[in-house]
Amino acid sequence: MNIFGKRLINCKEDCYMIGDKKANVSKQIMIDVVLHRIEYIILNVTKAIARGEAPVFRYANRSSWDNIRFDSAIGLEQIGEAKLTHVRFDSINSVKKFGIMVKVLSLIYKLIQEDKYCTKRDIYYQFPELFGSQSVLDSAVDNLACMLEVPRWELHVLATSKGCVAGDLQFYDAEGQYNDCQATRVGIQIPAHSKDFQSLQTNARYVLIVEKDATFQKLLLDNLCDKYGPCIMITGKGFPDMGTRMLLRALRDRFQLPMFALVDADPHGVEIMAVYKFGSKAQAAENCFLAVPEIRWLGVLPSDIQRLNLQEDTLISMTKKDMDKACELLGRPYVQSNWQLLEQIQIMIQSGKKAEIQCLDSLSSSYLCQVYIPEKLASGCWL
Repeated sequence: MNIFGKRLINCKEDCYMIGDKKANVSKQIMIDVVLHRIEYIILNVTKAIARGEAPVFRYANRSSWDNIRFDSAIGLEQIGEAKLTHVRFDSINSVKKFGIMVKVLSLIYKLIQEDKYCTKRDIYYQFPELFGSQSVLDSAVDNLACMLEVPRWELHVLATSKGCVAGDLQFYDAEGQYNDCQATRVGIQIPAHSKDFQSLQTNARYVLIVEKDATFQKLLLDNLCDKYGPCIMITGKGFPDMGTRMLLRALRDRFQLPMFALVDADPHGVEIMAVYKFGSKAQAAENCFLAVPEIRWLGVLPSDIQRLNLQEDTLISMTKKDMDKACELLGRPYVQSNWQLLEQIQIMIQSGKKAEIQCLDSLSSSYLCQVYIPEKLASGCWL
């Protein structure tokens, strides 16, 4: 039970499935609920001021692991009785933050009323002096989604899309424009919202998630999707944006395709793979709609470095920051519950070395596409 009486979101019910009639029915319900919740919050602010009291915003602390639990079927999720963050109007440390949250709430309310969408970047440039930096606005939007207890995309404020997709996938956007991801040499930009990838169609046998755009482009140039397909290839260009994760989850829910992650053998790469697979701590309340626990770590595995006898000059020494991140990963709940993942991180720490995907080029410029990926897929050598 919370300030709104009951939770709107049930992770066991997939009311957002693309193409499902239920999604159209629930859209208006969600709009009404979000608007009502904003009105309820502002009404409480007004009442507090009328009583001569300082209004306070409360929401789950998104930075604490104490508020998170791990479910192998869902990923990371927020616990029911989470520790709260308080943003007080009468505190010099949080009064500006309170004002920014009220301003963003008003913008969100108008967007939802008019059924329009806007990027966080566009909002920032409307009031750059108010926000000061893009990260301040980003944090405000995330905190408001947490306070309203709805997924961020229901606030009609979107992150700028950066992911790309190529291969055997076709879909329509909200304007009815047809997109064929086979007819691209550099990849099609993934829309920022699920409304823009309707009627998904594919004959792919698997999905390959690539950490870096440079590797994604190289594999496209080497015709991976044709030679070892049909497949779908996706990159979030580093840490994935919301649209990229939503597309992957839609492909998982609709087609149950095997999914494989190709990332660097370093702590950064492991964390990126984990965001796709288990979700992120900061968005724990939304992971049940975004995480894909079935994703397998195809490579580059730390154990591959020795197995492939990679030359020392192709490896990079771990920095103290790398070591600290690797040691912190060891304590994550999803690592503690997966001995294979734990072992790979321990290998990385013990060797003191990390390897980028590009290190495989030292064996051959075509090794990644023609040998490494197909052999891994054929032998089942993934985690």
